[in-house]
Amino acid sequence: MHELVTRIKDPGLCYVFAKNATRRGHPELALQAYRRAVDLRAESHPTAVEAERAAVRAIYAYEEALGYMKGKRTRATGTWQLARRHGPMAAVKKRLDSGDGNAVVPALKALGMEDYSFAVVLKDYPEAFDALAA
Repeated sequence: MHELVTRIKDPGLCYVFAKNATRRGHPELALQAYRRAVDLRAESHPTAVEAERAAVRAIYAYEEALGYMKGKRTRATGTWQLARRHGPMAAVKKRLDSGDGNAVVPALKALGMEDYSFAVVLKDYPEAFDALAA
């Protein structure tokens, strides 16, 4: 990640940076700024274990991908409601089961965040999802 992007400490400033980088002909810096925004937002969300951190990061990346596809900032309201009621892992499982997460995979790839998808969280933390089934 470029030094200019790593110095940003506020997700809102990441979006300003990304807009300016795109306007000035540096789309690779814009993609890094979007990824940094997702990371910063996920870090500010209180979680107990690493699997939950990955799930929260995937939900924020899902929001980014929705916004990218629609051309405006979009909140994953239903997913966040599930996360508040049942936990982030249950919300990710529900999105995987319904297939909603698969619709944004091309957008995640375009944003360079394919490693933040719901499927990757399932692959990396299968024991956390097994605990949900029990």
